[in-house]
Amino acid sequence: MDMYFYTLVNIIVTIVFIVAVLFVAFRIFAWKQGNEEIVMLPKRRTQFEVEDISFNQVTLVSDIPFVNKGRQNGTIMDLYPRHLLPQEQFDQVSITSWTTDAAEERHDGYWKSVIIEPRKGGTVRLRLILNAKTGNIRKDLVGFPDMNIDIVYQVVGRSDWHISKNRLILTAEELQHAMRQ
Repeated sequence: MDMYFYTLVNIIVTIVFIVAVLFVAFRIFAWKQGNEEIVMLPKRRTQFEVEDISFNQVTLVSDIPFVNKGRQNGTIMDLYPRHLLPQEQFDQVSITSWTTDAAEERHDGYWKSVIIEPRKGGTVRLRLILNAKTGNIRKDLVGFPDMNIDIVYQVVGRSDWHISKNRLILTAEELQHAMRQ
């Protein structure tokens, strides 16, 4: 009886050991395969330019490059801007902002998921629509302060999805320069 018990324990220990070795081997394999690492490059963005202007509204556009520095495909599932200009700081204009993939532009405010291969990248097009509250956009933009804009994006690769955020700034000088063009 003791011999059967000893043999059974040896078999169980051997199976546990083999499972542990396979688990460690899989973890090393997965680590070596890597993951996506999608990075926005807000410092390399283009200056804001006027895309469209009327008496009471101006649309500004800037292109923001991004790259997948990782070793696996990554998918940008969602990407949206968040402009940060509280009415206590400046309330002469109302602002709408949205993003689109510059390679496959959309005009409905919807971000279409995009798969990014390793060591490749693309461009996000950011649009800001500024509407004058008094009806004269040039008059209402006088005194416009620097405005922070967060670019928030949800990415998924081999691991679970995660959300990242980068900030860029529309400076008062950049806005004035764009309006003079």
